[in-house]
Amino acid sequence: MNLNDIIQAFKINREQLEEACKIDNSDFKFSFNKALDILNRFREFKSAFLDKTSLVVTNGNPYITIILCMQAISQNISLCINVQDTMFTLNSAIVKIFSLNNKAPQIRNYMTPREFINYNADDIIVIDDKTKFFYLKEELKIKVRYVSLLNIELYTDSEELSSLTDTINDYCNQECIGLDIHKNKSIDDFINDTNKYDGGNIALILTKEKVNQMDVNDKLNDKNVYFNCNPFAKIEIDVALKNILK
Repeated sequence: MNLNDIIQAFKINREQLEEACKIDNSDFKFSFNKALDILNRFREFKSAFLDKTSLVVTNGNPYITIILCMQAISQNISLCINVQDTMFTLNSAIVKIFSLNNKAPQIRNYMTPREFINYNADDIIVIDDKTKFFYLKEELKIKVRYVSLLNIELYTDSEELSSLTDTINDYCNQECIGLDIHKNKSIDDFINDTNKYDGGNIALILTKEKVNQMDVNDKLNDKNVYFNCNPFAKIEIDVALKNILK
């Protein structure tokens, strides 16, 4: 099952995916075209033959499910995704499309502490949920690693932009995107804080001041940086090739 086959399968199952989104009765707005854009991004993915078993815990964002499935089948990884009771119908419909592959991904809605402790995986990963990560690591004493994929550090230095900030906050809550808002500090303090505390992997900077964009890009460690723009049509596409399962 190659990428063209997967894209064709998504097109054939478009109505089922959209219906699954309705069944979940979530505020999440699933964009079929964005899903196709994410899939097409994988024409550039540099895959490796890893041949391992991975359990990945997510916040249920369906685009992350697509990214994980593509990375898994590209690298011969046996994948199980735990979506923590979030949009299980839509996520299941997505995973089912990949079921024609020899190592078809699996999906779990809920896992008990005992199931986590006894799960036989080479790698356990938590994406975008630090509360779950620390629970598994510190309470259950499981060897687990954390990956930030769709977490935004939002910087603004203008009260005039406060209404826009509120709109962004509402959108991120709806779309299962993490958001930390930074106000009333200098751009240098923002950079230091987000680097020091291992903040999100995306920085959105809204400012009316002149800033050296190249300098800010260099100083923000391994982050996708956006200046004074609306990045939400493409951020999932931009992060799709970040190798989570390596």
